[in-house]
Amino acid sequence: MTLIHKSILKQINPRVSKVIKPLLESEKIKSWKIVKGDQVMVISGKDKGKSGRVVEVTRSRNTVTITNVNVVSYPPPISKKKFILFFAFIVCAIDNLFNLLYLRPTKVKLVPFVDPETGKKEKRRYALASGTYIPKPKYMEYQNIWADGDKDTMPEDVTKVTYVPLNGERPMPSDVLREIANRRRSLI
Repeated sequence: MTLIHKSILKQINPRVSKVIKPLLESEKIKSWKIVKGDQVMVISGKDKGKSGRVVEVTRSRNTVTITNVNVVSYPPPISKKKFILFFAFIVCAIDNLFNLLYLRPTKVKLVPFVDPETGKKEKRRYALASGTYIPKPKYMEYQNIWADGDKDTMPEDVTKVTYVPLNGERPMPSDVLREIANRRRSLI
């Protein structure tokens, strides 16, 4: 029988682990102005003045993770309109979006916009001070890490080997299709 240390048993035991309470619908932020990949700056809390890129936005818990900083804001129990900041068990602060045109923090408002070409409705972000449009970032930093190595298969080799069916041809050989159909007790 293997022995397990007490500290590991405490981590495994569900009675000891912390339970994160879900937020009420009235406590959740309705319109989020921050998306993954935005450059933001913390304006209050113990990490005040730090700026970084948004790594994760958890809308169900009103949290934003900024490169090694975690942000949470809660509404006070008396008024439902304003938000008060509390230090949660991780880190708590509030952040402003960076206007990349002026490289300084700015407040943002969401404005409904209808694309004239496609007719789709969307909410666009505009800076309150200057009124400039702030587009959503294309956050694909992970793709810069990709590099083809010695053991990677070239795309041309993959297309040669893959099965490309002709028009009117069944996706699998007919004997395989009959075997699958017999398992279901039906005929093709």
